[in-house]
Amino acid sequence: MYTSKVHEYFQLWKHAIKFVIKSEYSEYITYIVLFVSAIFVNKYVLSVLKFTYPTIFQGWQTLVGVLILKFLTMKKQLDVTLLDKATVINLLPHCLYFLGAIVAGSKALAALPVPVFVSVCNLPLACIFLLDYSASPLNPGLVQVTAGVISLGTAVSIILLDISMPFADSGYSWLLAHILFLTAQTLHSRITNPRFTEMDKLYYSNFFSVVVLAPSSFYLEEAFSVLHFQHRRQVRFYVGCVLSGVLGILLQLWTARLRADQRFQRTQALAKLFACVVALPVFSPDLSFSVWGFAAANLVSSILIPADYESLEKHDDMLDI
Repeated sequence: MYTSKVHEYFQLWKHAIKFVIKSEYSEYITYIVLFVSAIFVNKYVLSVLKFTYPTIFQGWQTLVGVLILKFLTMKKQLDVTLLDKATVINLLPHCLYFLGAIVAGSKALAALPVPVFVSVCNLPLACIFLLDYSASPLNPGLVQVTAGVISLGTAVSIILLDISMPFADSGYSWLLAHILFLTAQTLHSRITNPRFTEMDKLYYSNFFSVVVLAPSSFYLEEAFSVLHFQHRRQVRFYVGCVLSGVLGILLQLWTARLRADQRFQRTQALAKLFACVVALPVFSPDLSFSVWGFAAANLVSSILIPADYESLEKHDDMLDI
């Protein structure tokens, strides 16, 4: 009986995988699976297993990323611009923002529920879109502008609703830092020399993070504290760490691949929505009805926000010509 059940589930997954591969939306479905998996593995290691050593955890993830990217470059699967003075000058700010974002994001995800984390992370998208809209004579549409305002308002409301905990001692301070670094990273990408590809940014950001986090772990004494970390589910901890590193770099590679796609923003919004839905039975986040309502409104409204308002300007200029 048990063997037949396993066989049925195996066949079900087999047909599902074949459907995804043959589907025209296979790349987007793959991104959603990678995003949800990466969020949940990181949340499990950080919150359930309580491995709260960001320099060690993020240093490990970026080390795995560098090794995989280096392997791909050696196999001629990726092309990376050689490091020179111009590369350093152009990409150093991006690397700093990347490092700040992953460390602050790790601290925030460890302390906050998944729905709160992914919803408030829509703030950069909404703010940049509304700033672009206010500075441009073009009108993207009432629906998109309304969605941007709702996304901004609901994200701020989620933070303000939790007034029981001092801001400085909560995950919200780290989440705010994470948002600021993400915003700076997005804006800096607009002025980066176009000869540097997404893969260049990805490779050197991970490499820079390893170089900085390795000595930082000793300076902050996390490298010594982690030696005393023991968990009754030690095997799960090792598996979680390995998966976090592999899933993290796969998600970054898939993001770099789809970033220029017009459907990417909606795919990312759907991935966040799925992550929140699955978080309910898995982590059972203790959230009020109002926070759930604001999170739902935020995630739904973010689907309607254009990924890059500059693309609207370029498209409109082409139509005028």
